Amino acid sequence: MKIKKSYIVSLLGFIGLNLLSAQVNPSGKQGTAFTNPIIWADAPDLSITRNGSDFYLISTTMHLMPGAPVMHSKDLVHWEMSGYVFDTLNDNSKYNLLNGTVYGRGQWASSIRYHKGKYYVLFSPNDEPFKSYFYVTDDPEKGKWKLITRTRHFHDASLFFDDDDRIYVFTSNKVFELSQDFKEVIGNPDGTEVFQKDDSETGLLEGNQIIKRNGKYYMMMISWPKNGKRRQVVYRSDQVKGPYEKKIILEDNFLGFSYAGQGALIDDENGNWYSLIFQDRNGVGRVPLLLPVEWKNDWPVLGDNGKVPLKGEVPLPPFKAKNHLVESDEFSGKKMKIQWQWNHNPVNEAWSLSERKGFLRLKTSRVVDNL
Repeated sequence: MKIKKSYIVSLLGFIGLNLLSAQVNPSGKQGTAFTNPIIWADAPDLSITRNGSDFYLISTTMHLMPGAPVMHSKDLVHWEMSGYVFDTLNDNSKYNLLNGTVYGRGQWASSIRYHKGKYYVLFSPNDEPFKSYFYVTDDPEKGKWKLITRTRHFHDASLFFDDDDRIYVFTSNKVFELSQDFKEVIGNPDGTEVFQKDDSETGLLEGNQIIKRNGKYYMMMISWPKNGKRRQVVYRSDQVKGPYEKKIILEDNFLGFSYAGQGALIDDENGNWYSLIFQDRNGVGRVPLLLPVEWKNDWPVLGDNGKVPLKGEVPLPPFKAKNHLVESDEFSGKKMKIQWQWNHNPVNEAWSLSERKGFLRLKTSRVVDNL
């Protein structure tokens, strides 16, 4: 089969008008306007880290290969692709579409962290053999991530380096301390329970993302209250292992779609804070929303008092991305553009850009008895 020049329209580059007057822009340079959602594409389970003026965002791609996409920005609005954490997963034959599939499983909610000159990623595939991956790189722009180790499964976990360099993993209402080589759990192998789930919650608390601000620890999580809608909650403590107290900080079916929830908190060089949250938009996928954050009584207040703003302006100069998350492709290069992914581990001998210049040629690699 031959696919002639495929054109995919870029859907980025939104504009907005409102000023966030409470935020600081000491440079006096032009801010960056935005309209929510900031990305009109599937980019869920957001985790973000910062090194100076550079923000790095990671998302979920499940069974798609290469996986764990890392994106870069300087204004939190315009994002470019930096690369992927891994090329393939090989935990079982289903990643090769043998003896079944891993559709809807694979790489789930990840955690990306910058610490002392290195970038770290933690994720746990939601399938057999249920193990976590820890990766490291000196530079996400070069796309060379090294696997540090594999350990026990941590669902939707957040990696955290404390001020004393001790390493923790947070998942739901538990915290685990890790050895400095990430290979062992120190202390209680079952983790330390840092709060008790109250009667308003089901057993589902997902997408844990932890930060530390002014000596306090904050765990951001999605909550599904009994007979209720998805919402964003935060748990706060003066001690890394608790006890933690809870506050509901976002409960909004923005523009009439599914209730927004699951995301992270991040600051900029000037001390301004933001949150990136996703919202399910049906066939488009789970789209990212950008919310300014203010702090009141040491609690984060997201957006317009817990509601998602349609428009706003970030007090950072506009970032010109080298490439976008969605691009057109003429198939004129020697490699597939970075935006392309396969829906399983690729069969590299079954596709070509060189057999006919300007075309992607796909070949049948095997015959199956069902689709």
